[in-house]
Amino acid sequence: MEHNELIGEGSTAQVVNFSSTEVAKIFYDHISDDFIEHEYSIHKNILQSRLSVPEVRWGKPIFGKRALIYRRVEGTTLTSLLSSQPKKALHYLKRMAALQVSIHDKKLSTLPSQFEVLKQKIMSVKELSEDDKKRIIKELEELPRGKCVCHGDFHPDNILITKNKAVIIDWCDATSGNRIADLARTILILCYGGLQDRTSFLNFRTTLYVRKLLAMYYRKSYTRHYQFSIKTLESWMVPIAAARLSENLPDFEKELLLSIINKGLLRN
Repeated sequence: MEHNELIGEGSTAQVVNFSSTEVAKIFYDHISDDFIEHEYSIHKNILQSRLSVPEVRWGKPIFGKRALIYRRVEGTTLTSLLSSQPKKALHYLKRMAALQVSIHDKKLSTLPSQFEVLKQKIMSVKELSEDDKKRIIKELEELPRGKCVCHGDFHPDNILITKNKAVIIDWCDATSGNRIADLARTILILCYGGLQDRTSFLNFRTTLYVRKLLAMYYRKSYTRHYQFSIKTLESWMVPIAAARLSENLPDFEKELLLSIINKGLLRN
């Protein structure tokens, strides 16, 4: 791997240049074969939707590691653009919201059930009591299922902006379900994703305030394409926050999510 430039890395894999037209997603040793096969299958299904996604070519060992080969996309992550061009943040968020709507307008019955995936994640959370899990799942069962394509992890790092279009990557969490549930996760990530308690109290509060304003603008941008009530969105926040707790998140972000969950459970 020392001869292949590292492009990015996440919780499951590293992405490196493989050829002039391809990149390789090289999975860590602890990632199961079933997970890799699941990602390959999901991505093949998503290609049928005709959304703007990189083509997955094949799976093969690289440097003794398991990997999937994708068509190379020449672009910049939306996260990088938001950081380097803050004056254009509202423009990019409006574009991102329209892109998420275009995903939700698709339907693919071959995708996993959003409800089942959320239920499994909630049941695996260590930070919640068994009673709280049961209460949250009961709330989840009362919410409408839906049949929309849902990305499952739609945020600026998973959007590549090219010269001509936006390309959506990292589809391993895609499901068929309710679009507002998928939107709720995106808004939680815009508000709290990756937050660390490493700055002064004033800097942290300012950052949190700005991010919440941007998330609110994002929600309003989405409603220009698809109307829904604030109450509908709020009904999804507790189960989506609970499911997100199953992931490898910074402790401080987990505290914020637990605060949302606890307040929501007290209201119900």
